Amino acid sequence: MNNVIFPELTSIKTRRIALGLKQEELAKIAGVSQSLIAKLEKGRIDVSYSIAKKIFLTLDSLEHKKERKCSDIMTRHVSFVKSSDKIEKASEIMKRNSIDQLPVLSGRQVVGSISESLIFNKIMQGVSRKQLLVMKVSDIMTEPYPIINSEMPVSIASPMLKTADAILITEKNKLAGIITKANLI
Repeated sequence: MNNVIFPELTSIKTRRIALGLKQEELAKIAGVSQSLIAKLEKGRIDVSYSIAKKIFLTLDSLEHKKERKCSDIMTRHVSFVKSSDKIEKASEIMKRNSIDQLPVLSGRQVVGSISESLIFNKIMQGVSRKQLLVMKVSDIMTEPYPIINSEMPVSIASPMLKTADAILITEKNKLAGIITKANLI
C-alpha cells in the first residue's frame, strides 16, 4: 500500500478511540468484520487496498462529521457586482457594506472578483480617480474566488484563504454565501 495515500494501518486504533468507537461499531459502519479490525489494530494482518480504503474513508467521514461546516460560518448575504457595472458602483458597494472584495457575476455565472486592492493598484499605476470610476468592472477584475459546497468542512476550506481573498459557498448549485478570513477569526 502507498503511504502517501493512506496513513499507517496502525493508526486505525488511535483514530477509532479518538472518535469514541468500539471495534464492532467501526466494523459495522465500515462494512467489515470486528475481528478484521482487531487483527489490523494488533498488526497481525495486511489487507487489500480496497478494504484499507473503505476503513480510512469511514474514519475520515466520521472525523469530519463532527466538524463545523462552511454553512455554519459563512456570511449568507453576498454582495456582488456585474461585470458590466462601473468601478464606481463596486467601490460604493464595498464602502456601504464595509467589505473589501466582491464576486463579479455575468448573469448568474461567477466570472471574476474585484477588490479594494485591485482598485488601489490601478491608482498607484497612474490611472486617475475620475478615469477609474467610469471603467467597467470587467476591465480590472481578476479570477473568480474558489467555489465550494456549504457542507464542506471548514478545515478543508480554510487553507484556500491563504491564496484567495474569499470563498464562495453554494447550496443546491446556487450562490448561498461567502467566507472570508474574518469569518474564520
